[in-house]
Amino acid sequence: MKITKHRQKILDALQQWFSTHKQGPTLEELCQELGMQPRQKATVQKWLQTMRDIDVEWDDHSARSLRLLTSEPEKPSLQLSVTDTLRYLATGVVQWEKLELEKRSQVPEALRIGMSRMYLTSLLRGEQAPENLPQFFDWAETSITSWKPAQEIKYLSPDVSVIEDGVVSDFAREWQVSGNDVVAQVQESVLKDVLEYCRGNQLEDAYRAFRLLIISKPTLHYSEYRQQLRLPELKPLRELLSRLEIYVDMDKLAEGSVYHLCPRCTYLQRQRPDGTYTCRNPWCERLCATSNFQPLPPISKEKAADWKAVTPGVHLYGTLPGIWEIQLQEELTKLGLRVTLWPFVDEFDLLVEFPPKVRWAIDFKDWASVDEERLRKVQYRRDATETFVVFPDEREDYLRIKVVREQLEPELEGVRLRLFSEIITQAQAILGKKK
Repeated sequence: MKITKHRQKILDALQQWFSTHKQGPTLEELCQELGMQPRQKATVQKWLQTMRDIDVEWDDHSARSLRLLTSEPEKPSLQLSVTDTLRYLATGVVQWEKLELEKRSQVPEALRIGMSRMYLTSLLRGEQAPENLPQFFDWAETSITSWKPAQEIKYLSPDVSVIEDGVVSDFAREWQVSGNDVVAQVQESVLKDVLEYCRGNQLEDAYRAFRLLIISKPTLHYSEYRQQLRLPELKPLRELLSRLEIYVDMDKLAEGSVYHLCPRCTYLQRQRPDGTYTCRNPWCERLCATSNFQPLPPISKEKAADWKAVTPGVHLYGTLPGIWEIQLQEELTKLGLRVTLWPFVDEFDLLVEFPPKVRWAIDFKDWASVDEERLRKVQYRRDATETFVVFPDEREDYLRIKVVREQLEPELEGVRLRLFSEIITQAQAILGKKK
């Protein structure tokens, strides 16, 4: 039996138990509730250990102290993020408003996705939701919280609606996402949700643990996923992460009899028309072809049912950029330097500290082209000795950093542009002088 089924079976049994009992069951009683023999209580104990601190808790020295940590059992395979659904709806309504009057019968993709998610969420809960455009726009002029799932979002005012006085509301404009790929942009927005939550609650260690998780483990077995969520560093984020669509069932991202992972980013590959497999990111695939990465073992369809994967948007905007940041951190650490990833809850990417008082602030950019406007948004850190924007050497043929920085740096108020290898060489030079 799969661990996911064990967990759901135990949650269902405990929900049933606590509907008629105030105290928790003994192991023998829980075995009976599960339809198992008392001699199997050691097995049940092992299952409970995998759920401890997430679904259940107990006092080691108190009888009948087993208790649920959530009032309702989690339904990971069916649960849709209400926050993401509202982002789709907000984006779709803003896009719809921009259409010419004769084209407003064409439903924007974001609105279509949002309405489908809204309807499915309500259907799974046995509740009502708009089924067509007229019904949706009638609802859009009422309070957002009149759709019951929206009441789960903390601090959402009951006075807010998607449309106010016949025009798109401020709420919708604030919640919309921009970009050509609406799905990826909505999926990226969950990264901003985590960042804002961590900044608001000063959770620097928890944020760092979250970033490391999605970068180093964009795909992982369900049992390992549960183990990661039990880590003390992620404990402050458990409730938030349970409400956001960051990891989904891997077999929902592709169909086939076998699943392949990219040897560089370890994310689910896509199948070409000729039957071969390639990374979903063309640049990552090119790096795989020019580097000595060994293929990873394929995962069968049966085993893939027990795997989790980050959404494509989280992979694109969270996993891939982070690979470079971790590589730079590792290389600088090998030199004996103290390197902090995403300091001050991601004000920049790396803080590098040389003895005794030299400090570098580094932002890493894996861009396909130099963007002057975005470069100007990188602020010189007055609490650091130097502020750098660093690019991969592999991009130099396209970026020509060594050439363009002569024109750009005078406009960047002290921010310097460097390649990965140049930063390592400059660090080595400083350390050599100190010796």
